[in-house]
Amino acid sequence: MGTAHKDLSSKQEMALELVICGMNDGDIAKRAGVSRQTINTWRNHDAHFRTVLTERRLELRKQYRGELSGLVSEAIGVMRDAIRVGDTLTRLWASYAVLRMLGLQTAVPTQKQPSGEEIIDEFLSDMIREVAQEKRIYGTNWPPTEES
Repeated sequence: MGTAHKDLSSKQEMALELVICGMNDGDIAKRAGVSRQTINTWRNHDAHFRTVLTERRLELRKQYRGELSGLVSEAIGVMRDAIRVGDTLTRLWASYAVLRMLGLQTAVPTQKQPSGEEIIDEFLSDMIREVAQEKRIYGTNWPPTEES
């Protein structure tokens, strides 16, 4: 990856690499031989450590940008398949995820992820309201036939 910065200790260098790998503070602390609080302090309060971490992440993004861009179309294909052929819960979650990515999830509060049951309940409630509305329109001729 990047070259070692002379201002960082070997433990900080090790911690940087482990942060970039996605490890949690506790595991990083064990491997680097420091306390969890030390890792937390470096990540959240040490300006130089944070700057170097940001630089390393940018280097990685540049390095993998093309590869990641190629995966976007695959990811969209997976979402498309989940929406088209998945079971009901998978289809609902995939649809919700797409709407959320586009910022169109206003029908579902963003503070808390809805549970599968909540999504299904809301979906069924909407369907029941639609059926009730159609029944009012057709009156006693429910369910509607081709002649209605």
